[in-house]
Amino acid sequence: MERALAPGGNRKEENFGGEEVRTSRGSFCRIEELLPERIVLPFPGPELILNNLQLVYGIGPRTAAALREDGYDNLEKLAAHPKWGPAAAEVLRLIARKELRRLRGYGAREEELIGFFSRPEIVFIDLETTGFSPAQPLFLVGLLFFTGERPCLLQLLARDYGEEEAVLEAASGLLSRFKVAVSYNGRSFDLPYLAARMRFFGLPPVEIPHHLDLVHQTRRFFRRHLPNCRLRTAARHLLAREEPDGLPGSLVPAAYHSFVATGETGLMREILRHNREDLLVLAELVKVIGEKWKEMTGHAD
Repeated sequence: MERALAPGGNRKEENFGGEEVRTSRGSFCRIEELLPERIVLPFPGPELILNNLQLVYGIGPRTAAALREDGYDNLEKLAAHPKWGPAAAEVLRLIARKELRRLRGYGAREEELIGFFSRPEIVFIDLETTGFSPAQPLFLVGLLFFTGERPCLLQLLARDYGEEEAVLEAASGLLSRFKVAVSYNGRSFDLPYLAARMRFFGLPPVEIPHHLDLVHQTRRFFRRHLPNCRLRTAARHLLAREEPDGLPGSLVPAAYHSFVATGETGLMREILRHNREDLLVLAELVKVIGEKWKEMTGHAD
């Protein structure tokens, strides 16, 4: 394939273990890795929302604690309570009908609602961009999702600035399949950034109905125990993951510009490793947050 020259004059034919994909809007590099099942830990299940007695109007923390002491430790048992039973039964009907919007209005948390979805309906997302403003291009869309029970890590890479549009077109098609996006600060950064870049190229918006942004749960449950709530800090303190050698996130934009200018593949390999590690950390954090919620509601295993 005859490719346009990068600004530095280098042709970049390296696909980083993936493949070149051609679309109606150009070409890009698609890197796919099937992961061992053990790498991605289980998601919280529906027991999280069933354990939340405070979804019943009028039940606060003290009343919930007293009810648990009396043996009413989930909504199904509470449905037999002489006072709270009818209201608990109504919440159970909402759960059975999967009326997630109403449950959210009752106070259901994001980490509880994820229990309604099967693994193939959930996608983890992490972007690598050339800046903090969506006026600047993005160049890597990292996704982690499930094909059956097998986790798949997929990276859509623009090897130069001209490939961004093709990456976005491919990402749009992939993301439309999912019902839940899981991110870290994605509500404020990743998804708005992605939407703005799609608008820039005239691509239709991607609408994922539900979003679990783990930065909010990390702050709520762990901020007193962490020096800060950055993703790599949470990984080190909550998952006992060593700080990986390689490129810090703050240097990713400059490294990409240098890669485009020089064609130095080592820089891009560092960025790809950085993105891969962040996606794996996201997946593990889901379980840690779910376990903390059980502990706080008196249902730790």
